[in-house]
Parts: sequence; C-alpha cells; structure tokens
Amino acid sequence: MTDEDVQDMKNNMDRFVSACKELSKGQMTATYDLITINKPLTSLSYDDENGYFVAGKDVADLINPYIENKNYDHIFVAVRLGDEQHQNDIQVNDWIGLGGTEHLGIGFSNIRLPNSEKSYIYKYNERINTFPEEVFIHEFLHTLERNSEEYGYSVPALHDNEKYGYKSESPNGLKKWYGDYMTKQISSGGTKLGLDSRVYRTKPNKQSDFQYSYKMTVLDEPKNIIEEIKLVINKLTEKG
Repeated sequence: MTDEDVQDMKNNMDRFVSACKELSKGQMTATYDLITINKPLTSLSYDDENGYFVAGKDVADLINPYIENKNYDHIFVAVRLGDEQHQNDIQVNDWIGLGGTEHLGIGFSNIRLPNSEKSYIYKYNERINTFPEEVFIHEFLHTLERNSEEYGYSVPALHDNEKYGYKSESPNGLKKWYGDYMTKQISSGGTKLGLDSRVYRTKPNKQSDFQYSYKMTVLDEPKNIIEEIKLVINKLTEKG
C-alpha cells in the first residue's frame, strides 16, 4: 500500500463515521483508530468460493497487540494483494470486501484494494462515485446482520436488495438500501423491515456466544462499480 492508499482508507473511514450517523438517522455513531502496520503479511487463507483472503488467524500476531484492552466492535483489515505490473499477483476481479466473520469475538472484514492505481472505487468523485465508503458500510452491516440473527431479531438478508426493489445506481451505489435497512424502512407486504433499533444498543456477541456457523459472504455490488469505472477509463483513453 502506498501513502495515498492509506490516505484513501482514512478518508473513507471519516466518511464511514458520517454515513453511519446519517443512514441510521442518529441511532448509531462511530469512532475509529487507524493503524498502519509495516510488518509483512506472511500467510493468507483460501477457499474455493472466495479464493485468497485474510482471516483473523493470518493477522493475529500483527493486530492482537493493538486490540488488547480495547473495546472495539469491528476490525477492517485493508490490504493490496497485487498490482498491474506483476501478472502473477492475486488479481482483484471478483470481490473487494469480505465479511460476516469475527476475530476474538469482534466483527472482522477484509477490505481489498484494487490492483489498478487508476481505480476510483475508494475515491470520491461527483460523476462516478459519491459513496466510496460503501464497502465499509456493507461489511459492517454484515456484523449487525449476524448480531440481529443471534439475538432473534428478524432482518432481511443484506444481499437481498433486489428482492425488495433496490438496485445499485451510479454514483450512489446502494446508499438508499443501506439507509432503509438501518432504519427499518424497507417496505414489504404492508410492513416495514430492517434492523431492529435494539441492535444499536446491545453489545455484539462474543465468540463463545455465537450459536451459528456463519458462511463467509462476498460483497458483489461494488464489482459493478469497478466495471463501470473501467469502462469510463477506457472511453476517456479512447477520446484522449
């Protein structure tokens, strides 16, 4: 990761803080610590569905000293696993965010940077992407989705946006879906669905409390944004 990458992550976490308050209509507020770790990552996890990803065990020795005696509810691990100059590197062409898991009882997500330095996926742009913090919101909501199910609160599946008539639209992505999801304003058969407000007032379950084995989930939506951005870049290149 470059210094610019780190700044992009900070910018998006600042936007994440604002978006949490805005989308939840003040029911949820957030603060964060940004920690840059210069020690190398020496292991990756793998499964057939998601390919290579960073699991808690892969970074435990790197992050545990920073989370001891802290009261964190969620951990985002941001990494770049390759670049365009090295074709044998792991390519980002399937997902950029991976969540729904935990580390030491704390919600845990991967935020994967695209290989291309030309990508605007994490950069605010009023024409292309006004919601660059989307992947952070999405992955955090997977933890709230999991907590809701653990506490017995009924909640729609986070990936079922199209089932309820919500589609990702440039430049705002699925911002409307997340807002209605977080404020229980999803219309369905004369009722309103979404996160129960109690989930904001209840501490997340710890590892020993989890009843269900939760399958790793993939963020599909921003993939479309990446493809749109590539198309825009190609058109700009052709015109230039």
